[in-house]
Amino acid sequence: MEFPYEYFKAEMIGETLVSETMKKARAATLETLSEVINAIEKKNLHYCALYGTLLGAVRHGGFIPWDDDIDIGMPRKDYDIFRKTCFEDLPDGYNVLDPSEEYVPELDILRINNSVAPSADPDFLRKYHGCPFVIGIDVYPIDAVPDDPEMDQGICDAMRLIARVMTIDLNIESAGVLELGEREEILQILEKNLHTSFMNDETIHIDLMRSYDKLASAFKDKKTKNVTVYRNHHDNPSHIFSADSFKTLIDVEFENMTIKIPADYNKVLETTYSGYMKPVEWKDTIHHYGFEDQQRLVYDALGYIL
Repeated sequence: MEFPYEYFKAEMIGETLVSETMKKARAATLETLSEVINAIEKKNLHYCALYGTLLGAVRHGGFIPWDDDIDIGMPRKDYDIFRKTCFEDLPDGYNVLDPSEEYVPELDILRINNSVAPSADPDFLRKYHGCPFVIGIDVYPIDAVPDDPEMDQGICDAMRLIARVMTIDLNIESAGVLELGEREEILQILEKNLHTSFMNDETIHIDLMRSYDKLASAFKDKKTKNVTVYRNHHDNPSHIFSADSFKTLIDVEFENMTIKIPADYNKVLETTYSGYMKPVEWKDTIHHYGFEDQQRLVYDALGYIL
C-alpha cells in the first residue's frame, strides 16, 4: 500500500493534533485492515465497517481525527467461520486473539493483530510504514435479535451476569468478601439457568466467553426483524438495528483505500450516534493499543534510554 509523503506530516484537524507517530500508526492500521479484508474475501465472507470506523468513513472519508482504531462487523455465521479459519489466509506473524479460545483480559470480541509484539525489524518497519507497534483490528459479530422481547431480555440478563464475573475477576486478588460472594452467587445462577457447570480454575474465563457467544448466537439460524452487537446491547436495550439495514453493502473511500459499509448507513449511525454529522470530540475514547508501553519495549530492544 502506497502513501504520499505528505500523508505522514503532523497536522491540526480542528482542535486535534494528529502527530507523525499517529500518522504512521494509521498507515500501519490500514495495511493491517487490508490484509484482514483480503482474508475475509478469500473465504467469500462478508464484513462492513461499524462504530467509529463507519462514522469516520461517512463523515470524514477516513479516520475520525481523534480516533485510531478500526471496527468491523460480520454476520454471525461468517464471523464463526472466519474466527476458525482466518489464520489460513493472514500473513505469517499475525496474531489472532479469540476470547473463546484464550483468556485476554477485557477482550470479548475477535481481535487480529499484525504481530505478537512491537518490532524494530527493518522488514516489519518497511511494511508498516515505520510503525513498530502492534496494530489490531476489532471484529464484532452481528447477531439476530429474537422478535420476542422477553427472550431478548433473558439473553441480555445472562450476558450481564457473565460480564459482571469477568469484571470482578479483573481485580480478583483485591476483591472483598461481598464481591467474592456476589461472584459465587452469579456463577450458581448461570449454572442453573444455562444448564452447565463452570470449573473454578484457569479455564473459567474461556468457558464463560463460550457461554456468552452461545447466548449471543442463539438465533443465528432464525430470520428476525432486528440484529445487534450483543456486547453493546445487553446494557443498552435501544442498541438494535433493522436486519434490512445490513442486507446491502456499498464501497466507500476510507483514507487511501476502499471499504464496505451498509447502504442504509444513516439508520445505523443514527441508532449509534444520534446527530452523528455534528462532530463531538471524545478524547477519552482514543485507544492507541498501548502505544506508549510498546514504545518503551522498542527502545529497550534498540538499547535506547528513555
